[in-house]
Amino acid sequence: MDLPEVVGSFGRWQMRVFIFLVFFNVVGMWQNFSIVFLAINVPFRCVQSPQHNSSLPFDDLCYMAEGPNSSVPCTRWEYNTSSTSQTIVSEWDLVCDREWLVSLSKSSYMVGFLLSVIVFGQISDCIGRYPTIVMCYAITSVSMFLSLLSNSFVMFIILRFFHAFGRAGASTVGFVLIMEMVGPKHQAEVGIAVQLGWSTGFVTLVAIAWFFRHWFWLQLVISLAFLPFVLFFGLIPESPRWLLTQGKFAKLERLLKKACAINKHQAKEGIKDLAKLRNQDEMKKTATMLEVLKMPKMRIRTIYMVYIWFVNAFMYYALSYNTNDLVGSPYLNFFVAGILEFPSYAFVFWGIKRWGRRPTLVSCTVVGAAACAALVFVPSDLPWLVNTFAMVGKFCFTGSFGLLYLYTTEVFPTSVRNVTLGSCSMCARIGSILAPFLRDLGKSTHSTVPNILCTVLALTSGALTLLLPETRGLDLPDTLQEGEALGM
Repeated sequence: MDLPEVVGSFGRWQMRVFIFLVFFNVVGMWQNFSIVFLAINVPFRCVQSPQHNSSLPFDDLCYMAEGPNSSVPCTRWEYNTSSTSQTIVSEWDLVCDREWLVSLSKSSYMVGFLLSVIVFGQISDCIGRYPTIVMCYAITSVSMFLSLLSNSFVMFIILRFFHAFGRAGASTVGFVLIMEMVGPKHQAEVGIAVQLGWSTGFVTLVAIAWFFRHWFWLQLVISLAFLPFVLFFGLIPESPRWLLTQGKFAKLERLLKKACAINKHQAKEGIKDLAKLRNQDEMKKTATMLEVLKMPKMRIRTIYMVYIWFVNAFMYYALSYNTNDLVGSPYLNFFVAGILEFPSYAFVFWGIKRWGRRPTLVSCTVVGAAACAALVFVPSDLPWLVNTFAMVGKFCFTGSFGLLYLYTTEVFPTSVRNVTLGSCSMCARIGSILAPFLRDLGKSTHSTVPNILCTVLALTSGALTLLLPETRGLDLPDTLQEGEALGM
């Protein structure tokens, strides 16, 4: 007998957490990618003196002619906010030699993400999934509202760090929670479907940003959207698998009886006997990453996963954050990039059912690599073709990145599932921290360098994926020994 046999594979009890996570991911995506519109490109002109205000065009030049053969760097600018209203670019002069600060504002968010997933992954394995989610939610809500008081760029990026620190922890731990609540026959569906919250948030953010073009009001709307989630916390349970691994059998029994009642699933007389299926001394011990790295197969599996996560995060955020640099309306480009996520997840869902986790992941990365390689040869006078290949890459790496969450929870055991997922996600954030600077790399070297780099990264990631075990149809491993034996 296993947990799904006791409470049912997927019912109203699991549905509550699933709905919470989907909508939390929607708002989480608003928070994450709002920076694309908070820092949207604004036409500007150099105004060194008041008389220049209306006489010069908005030419985006960083120097002003001082004489026939000389020029001086601008120190004051005026912005054309007729179409974009006030952004952080015009608020804090993030142009010319300060333009790199826009990339920094995106990276600061990912630094918060990086620290969050490893810190809260370990915390949740120690104190439980539920209290960790509540803690993360509190950090997110407080920092979101404080950011409305930002009176400097430094204050703004520090608070964005805490936005990510809280929100990433809640999303990652929440994903592990729902995967530990559903049965094996529903894991693929739930693992992919919960990612649709990100896609929905991606698309709907365009509408919100279109109507609220001033950075303050856009930030306020997104902050208010986090408040209703407090109503869900009375419905979110602790993970039954975590209670089992910690030897908290009395709480586990009460939780399972309640879950059976909610799911209208007949409670089996053997609920008390479920605890006897596990070695209590082993389960009460909270495993750490050090113990994972001591085991040969899981050690090498962790190394592969870390690199694959790094590459997928780098590619996904490089293609998503830089939609402003594509030809055409930034709103339309962002919307198209978001719409593509729905068929991408549909393809992944079909692929993991037909082929399995590993072949689907390899397919996405290889085709994504081909799209990046094609961009090297596209002439600059065919911008529509550049946009097309960029969107193909976005399609592929959206699917592969979403699949990684499901795949990683299946290849590591319950006792270390959160900390391993958190560690992989932490290393992925190194990729997402570097992603905003990809365009700066192209400007400082050659325009083809970013695409060549992306091609190499994607191909090596796909090659390493071939060395991982296939998990389709297998039960989630619980102990370190079960994790080590996976794929044998």
